[in-house]
Amino acid sequence: MASQYSSERAWFRTRILTNHFPSSPSLCVSPLESNACLSYSPPELHESYDFDTNEMRKLLDMHNIEDRDWLFGLMRQSKVFNPQEKGGRVYVAPDYNQSMEQQREMTMRRIAYLLERGVFNGWLTGKGLESEMKKFAFLEVVGIFDHSLSVKLGVHFFLWGGAIKFFGTERHHDKWLRDTETYAIKGCFAMSELGHGSNVRGIETLTVYDSKTGEFVINTPCESAQKYWIGGAANHATHTIVFSQLNINGSNQGVHAFIAQIRDADGNICPNIRIADCGHKIGLNGVDNGRIWFNNLRIPRENLLNSVADVSSDGKYLSAIKDPDQRFAAFLAPLTSGRVTIAVSAIYSSKISLATAIRYSLTRRAFSITPNGPEVLLLDYPSHQRRLLPLLAKTYAMSFAGNYLKMIYWKRTPESNKTLHVVSSAFKATLTWHNMRTLQECREACGGQGLKTENRVGHLKSEYDVQTTFEGDNNVLMQQVSKALLAEYVATQKKKKPFKGLGLEHMNEPCPIIPSQLTSTVLRSTQFQGYQLAEDLGRAFSDRAILQTFMEAEATVSVGPLKNVLSLLRSMYALTCMEEDAAFLRYGYLSTENAAAVRKEVTKLCSEVRPHALALVSSFGIPDAFLGPIAYNWIDANSWSSVKH
Repeated sequence: MASQYSSERAWFRTRILTNHFPSSPSLCVSPLESNACLSYSPPELHESYDFDTNEMRKLLDMHNIEDRDWLFGLMRQSKVFNPQEKGGRVYVAPDYNQSMEQQREMTMRRIAYLLERGVFNGWLTGKGLESEMKKFAFLEVVGIFDHSLSVKLGVHFFLWGGAIKFFGTERHHDKWLRDTETYAIKGCFAMSELGHGSNVRGIETLTVYDSKTGEFVINTPCESAQKYWIGGAANHATHTIVFSQLNINGSNQGVHAFIAQIRDADGNICPNIRIADCGHKIGLNGVDNGRIWFNNLRIPRENLLNSVADVSSDGKYLSAIKDPDQRFAAFLAPLTSGRVTIAVSAIYSSKISLATAIRYSLTRRAFSITPNGPEVLLLDYPSHQRRLLPLLAKTYAMSFAGNYLKMIYWKRTPESNKTLHVVSSAFKATLTWHNMRTLQECREACGGQGLKTENRVGHLKSEYDVQTTFEGDNNVLMQQVSKALLAEYVATQKKKKPFKGLGLEHMNEPCPIIPSQLTSTVLRSTQFQGYQLAEDLGRAFSDRAILQTFMEAEATVSVGPLKNVLSLLRSMYALTCMEEDAAFLRYGYLSTENAAAVRKEVTKLCSEVRPHALALVSSFGIPDAFLGPIAYNWIDANSWSSVKH
């Protein structure tokens, strides 16, 4: 049998090779005859737009479209954003050939430029949903240009500023918020330590209260307690939020937050503080991460951020929340903003890489099907479609998930904090993992051009890798999600009541019977997709919640071309999740035959999405200048005339 297979395989390969030999000597072409030179043809000349890309962008970006475009324009017109001409186009991107020190200095110069033009107005002092939405929109646009710049702003406004706003009370707001918004002071956020990151409750920095002077005294009792990876601490920050164990009269009251000055107005490090640089990193070198040690640092009693707990002048610990677990949960609830902004920025990074790789694949050709025939566009190969288009569908799905996450964050209440914590943890992990996978696949899909820093995709991997770790290690976050879901399940079973909240309502319905043979119609139905993505706890919760946000976005669109392409993407998202997750086979929800049917359907969907690929990445609304040269005329961008002599 093996011999027969080998013979058939050899015969098949011989037939293929024969097709590439001339059939007659008269048609023979000299091996020395040169081929016609390749030329660039913009994909817009041969690709169709079957739906309104502006309407699609409104769905994806959701809010503040005009504000986003204004900020894009503001950055394009300034030399501080490093404009470079390539192939007749101007691109803006950080110069990663600069030293670490130069990159940090450029980050501060860009912040100064944006500050002077009012970009940060209302970021901390503004009121209402409109102000919040504009702030998030601007941060997303800044992140498309440079992750270091967005992280630096995130630390200052969302972590330092957010801690004062949400952990503090009126006395802190009046003293610190306006000066933070105008950069009269520069803040950082000292939570992580050398010995403790995700386990915040275990941090070792120690604070005691001196009732004689009315001061708190902060100490770093051991080397593992040094504050580590503190963005802004190495060079620029003047103040920090210090997270520390609070010991009152020999009793540990748990982790609390304090305001401490670490530099004076001239940039000199304050007494009783030591600061060291974390050094060069694999990415984000425009952020000055530092380490901090405290040695009997004294701060006023009023510098305790006291929205949850306080200490009286005579040293009594005061809190309306008596349970330490509940107090800790209430204390950390406002920190959700970090996970929200990280999750959303990860998807914009995926959009950059997909827009670049797909545009390139619509103009780059390789190999011909027939002898001496034209070479084939990369995206016309089914294997290339398989590499990029499911990731494109997932990025669309996760865009809607990011929008949903922002909405529940903006409209949060004490009653919704649990849901917000679970969803933000799940989405932060899922979206950042997806981004890293997308960046890698797009880098490879761009071939050697993906290795060039100027083309962005390859370098973004090192810039965004940290997202899987900071604001909560992804695996730890997923464990928290699973723990919360199990607790909800147990509580509901005990009460013998239907599930309500956390997206588990589908479990109130009977388990549907899955046909032994899945047809294309069944595979593309929302009922089948919705139930199937609900099994493997943490990750499945996230996958299904993302699908739910997709279906809700799809439901807002009227019947027509836009809705049709969304339906294709939604089906591809759901079926790709099923195809990639072994849990559906492991737990028997898909037979091997049906798993094969799912795979076949994804391949079919790829061919149906292929004609819309250019329109789908154009709908991202990322201006030409913020992509890499290979997204456009990569021949001119690499021509001899483009070389600086």
